[in-house]
Amino acid sequence: MRRLISLWLFGLALALIMPIVTASSGRAELKAETECVPYDSAYENAPLFKIKPGAGQQRVYLYKEARRCPGDQPCASRQKAYLVDGNIVFAGPPSQSFRCAYYGTPKGKIIAGFIPDDNLTPEKEVTELSADFLVGTWRFEDDSIEIKAAGEGKVEADGNAVYQTSTTENDGAFSATAAVPASGDVVFKDGEGDAACEVKLHRRGPYLVASDNSQCGGMNVRFNGIYTKAAGK
Repeated sequence: MRRLISLWLFGLALALIMPIVTASSGRAELKAETECVPYDSAYENAPLFKIKPGAGQQRVYLYKEARRCPGDQPCASRQKAYLVDGNIVFAGPPSQSFRCAYYGTPKGKIIAGFIPDDNLTPEKEVTELSADFLVGTWRFEDDSIEIKAAGEGKVEADGNAVYQTSTTENDGAFSATAAVPASGDVVFKDGEGDAACEVKLHRRGPYLVASDNSQCGGMNVRFNGIYTKAAGK
C-alpha cells in the first residue's frame, strides 16, 4: 500500500513539473507574434516566402506592428527598411493579416519586421547543394564563413565568429575541408576527438543556416545563425 501511495505521489509531482519544464525549454514551433524581435533562432526553421508587391507597388515595407498605416501612408509603425519583388524571407504564422519576417542582407544583417500577408507567396524549398552555390563569403551579423573550391566535390571553409559585450570580446575560428553532399548538411570538422570544432551548413533557399557543437571558440562564441552570401560572390 505504501508503495502504491509513493508511486501516486511521484506521478502527481511529475504532472505538476512537466508544464514548467515544457514552458522553460523553449518553443518547439513558431506561433503568431505580437512583436517581431530582431533575432529569434526559431526562425531558422520557418517556412520561406517570396516578396510579391501589389499593384502599383515597387517597395514592400516592414512594420513594427501588425497593422497598416492609415491610408497606406507613412506612419510611426512603418520602418525605413523595405523589400522588393523576388526577395526571399523566413516568415512565421499569420497575425492580423501580417507575418513576422526575417530577411538577410548581402552584408549579413538580419532585418526583421511585419509584412502584410498579401505581399508574401510561399517559396518552394531548395536544399540541393553544389560547390558553385557554396563558394563565396557568407555573413551573419559579425560572423563570416569564407568558402573556396578544394578539388572535385570538395570545398574549404575558413570561419570567424565573435561574442562581444561592453567589457569583453571572445572570438573563435575554424578551418576545414569537407565533401559537398547532393543534399543535407555540409559538415566541416576542425581538430580531433571531443575538442574538435564541428560546423554544419544547411541550405534554405538562397541562405545557409549554420550550427556548431559549441567547441569553436571562447565562451559564448557560436557560428549558429542565418548566413547570406555577399553580393558578387
